Amino acid sequence: MATISDAWELYANLVLSSSPANCIRTETGRWNNHILKYFGTSLPVESITNKSLLLFRAVLVKKRLSPQTITHCLSLLRRVLHRAQQWELYDSKLPNFDMPKFDNKRVRFLTKSEASALLIALSAKSQIWHDIGLLALNTGLRAGEIFSLHPSHFDRHNSVLYIFETKSNRNRTIPLNTKALEVLQRNSTQCRRFIFEEHERQIKNVNRIFSDSVKMCQLNAATQDRRQKVVFHTLRHTFASWLVQSGTPLIVVSQLLGHKTLQMTMRYAHLAPSQGASAVKALEQFVDYVNIGACL
Repeated sequence: MATISDAWELYANLVLSSSPANCIRTETGRWNNHILKYFGTSLPVESITNKSLLLFRAVLVKKRLSPQTITHCLSLLRRVLHRAQQWELYDSKLPNFDMPKFDNKRVRFLTKSEASALLIALSAKSQIWHDIGLLALNTGLRAGEIFSLHPSHFDRHNSVLYIFETKSNRNRTIPLNTKALEVLQRNSTQCRRFIFEEHERQIKNVNRIFSDSVKMCQLNAATQDRRQKVVFHTLRHTFASWLVQSGTPLIVVSQLLGHKTLQMTMRYAHLAPSQGASAVKALEQFVDYVNIGACL
């Protein structure tokens, strides 16, 4: 009888192994730290019932994990069991997965003065982390995408970055402004494997230098809501928010961010109420024409 470890081993080798390195690392961590610790290695997959899933979810809640993390753990277990069923490790019906309902969207973005203060603080601690932060503000790249950049991804001639290891598994091309070009020209050397390295090694996680700089600037002093706290991902939200506020169409912002659907970008729509007013105002020339025609 197939065990939960059998199912995971097949999933890890046949499915997860083709994912980006940061995804493999994250999913393996969730499995080892939460799922495996609760269910053990020898539990038959057919023994996982609706009741056992509810008990597992309760344990995750007691750990004070965020609703999003709980959802990620349950989703991973569901994918592993679904594949195990496809591969005929067992033929029972899949149990029900009741996912937590929550709104975990971060809405915080930096003002220009806050961004300037943060970059100054980063520069005082580390030139590399200043440059990483500046690049994120000017490209909207996720931390993992920045850490995975190779010198060959930087096209100096066309002033673009080619992004391959993405969360949505969709490659995209990012046009570069002057600030982003300066950062990449300063850091991109052919003798390195990655554009940004520390001690000749790839950077894999956001350094404490960033959180210390945020603390120094007191950017989180006035809030306890984690959705309002400034983290590295806030730089991506800032990039998108500034674009929308400057009049950039949401569809363009969506393409630059690499969102799967425009719906994911709609969280920024409220930042450009004037776009709707301008669109409606543009109709006035046609309305005037219709009125003149009616009088003839």
